[in-house]
Amino acid sequence: AGARATSEGQLPGAAAMGTGTPPSPSGTAFEETRLHVFTLDYPHVQIPFEITLWILLASLAKIGFHLYHKLPSIVPESCLLILVGLLLGGIIFGAEEKSPPVMNSDVFFLYLLPPIVLDAGYFMPTRLFFENFGTIFWYAVVGTLWNAIGIGISLYGICQISAFGLTDITLLQNLLFGSLISAVDPVAVLAVFENIHVNEQLYILVFGESLLNDAITVVLYNLFKSFCQMRTIKVIDIFAGIANFFIVGIGGVLIGILLGFVAAFTTRFTHKIRVIEPLFVFLYSYLSYITAEMFHLSGIMAITACAMTMNKYVEENVSQKSYTTIKYFMKMLSSVSETLIFIFMGVSTVGKNHEWNWAFVSFTLLFCLIWRALGVFVLTQIINVFRTIPLTFKDQFIIAYGGLRGAICFSLVFLLPPAVFPRKKLFITAVIVVIFFTVFIQGITIRPLVEFLDVKRSNKKQPAFFDHVKTGIEDVCGHWGHNFWRDKFKKFDNKYLRRLLIRENQPKSSIVSLYKKLEIKHAIEMAESGMISKVPSSVSLSDYHEGKIKPLSPTEMENMREILTKNLYQIRHRTMSYNRHSLAADAGEKQAKEILIRRRHSLRESLRKTNSLSRERPVLAFSGVFC
Repeated sequence: AGARATSEGQLPGAAAMGTGTPPSPSGTAFEETRLHVFTLDYPHVQIPFEITLWILLASLAKIGFHLYHKLPSIVPESCLLILVGLLLGGIIFGAEEKSPPVMNSDVFFLYLLPPIVLDAGYFMPTRLFFENFGTIFWYAVVGTLWNAIGIGISLYGICQISAFGLTDITLLQNLLFGSLISAVDPVAVLAVFENIHVNEQLYILVFGESLLNDAITVVLYNLFKSFCQMRTIKVIDIFAGIANFFIVGIGGVLIGILLGFVAAFTTRFTHKIRVIEPLFVFLYSYLSYITAEMFHLSGIMAITACAMTMNKYVEENVSQKSYTTIKYFMKMLSSVSETLIFIFMGVSTVGKNHEWNWAFVSFTLLFCLIWRALGVFVLTQIINVFRTIPLTFKDQFIIAYGGLRGAICFSLVFLLPPAVFPRKKLFITAVIVVIFFTVFIQGITIRPLVEFLDVKRSNKKQPAFFDHVKTGIEDVCGHWGHNFWRDKFKKFDNKYLRRLLIRENQPKSSIVSLYKKLEIKHAIEMAESGMISKVPSSVSLSDYHEGKIKPLSPTEMENMREILTKNLYQIRHRTMSYNRHSLAADAGEKQAKEILIRRRHSLRESLRKTNSLSRERPVLAFSGVFC
């Protein structure tokens, strides 16, 4: 039997070791497989492999754009990324003769958009935002309603002309299209405005409006979409839509603030396990977004409110290394997400999902520009009555010209159900034309216009002293303005919130700890070099009382930090504008370098004086002997 097994190509002990072909329970033999030296199983890793390649492509594209330093200053990076996407879409369409993959709306809203909004909200200049909150809210809410209704009704009038072949598009469908096309996209605004470096007030107005009106746009979109799917619309449905309009925005803000407070309270107890501190920032912020989306509230408002809350409280609980990790990781995620969005916009443009109609596309673009400009100029005339510093005509022109469309309306138009909207392909074509015009034409020409109009580029930072003066004036006049309420909130914050959410006896920055380390190191060096006695003198021992030493209180620590900041480092910076791709130099790092430079200078001066005194003493003694 052993010889017969060997002659059949099996080892003598194969049957004993179970390597033969065992019978199946039904009596038939299993298919025998052999060990392969090299195998290829692409379907097993297809999804993560393609995602990795897309991210790698996006990163390499960004490196290529920034190799030539003058190119990003001439052409916005978003334009170049869309061109790369168009090129890739054309290659895919030509090779496979089918439409390239379209960016999934769920992927956009659940994975790509949250990192961008989180980064923008976390690093937003909160002082400027709240000082201009009334104007931002006015532009975002009233301006979006103005644009949506104006564009929708105007397009409906064009559709009534039978020669254009658009009579099958109803009023509600035009209003729905007007709501999604009126969204000023924060991704596109950030990609363009970071290169032109306008003053902070103008920047925060356009960026804040784009951030808030996305929530308004999504609410209007869902409202008109529901109306389009109804056979009859009752009065109760209209009132329900108005109530939903406010509940969606306010509910998202409340969820974001609540989870921001929870994140701050959690990081109060992480001082013994610093390594997981950055994780809480990302988990709680994303949790606020998906929780709001779960209840059909505004996820954009939720993650923005959560980010701004965490920036105020969490930053003081985490260590300096954790803060650096949060900062870099947040910038990396937002940059990659933005790059993928613009590349996929270019890729998704190429295909067979288009319907061209000159009248609808041309009038859509024209009405977007007209209603945007009219809305800004009319609303600014009203809001300037209540502003301390009115917006000039140049500011109004840049605000109107900076109304860029982007990925928000691009994703919303793909969500339209074809059964309810038979002209969906026409809507897609019109949206893409408007996006390309605003991103390419307006995005490229806005920098020369800012230089031609000589728009003010920077603002001087207002001293905090004036806040108290304006609050006092409002109090004396009996006027409860935003300074009065800000002062009341600051007192409430110091009395309750900071005690609950922020860990005590922690310096706000590394200045105090750095100064302490330098003093200890200097004292050790002086002791080792013999410049000071290693044994304390009897006078110092007599003045020493053990019971008088007590730890510094938080107030004393705060005063020490302010004294060191004023004396060791002179503040010379202004409020920096948001930048997507580069991180602003940390103020703590600048202060640390300044402290080291000044400390070394003072050490050299003290050593020079000590050496000169040591040389003078023998001379004086020698002269005294002769005298």
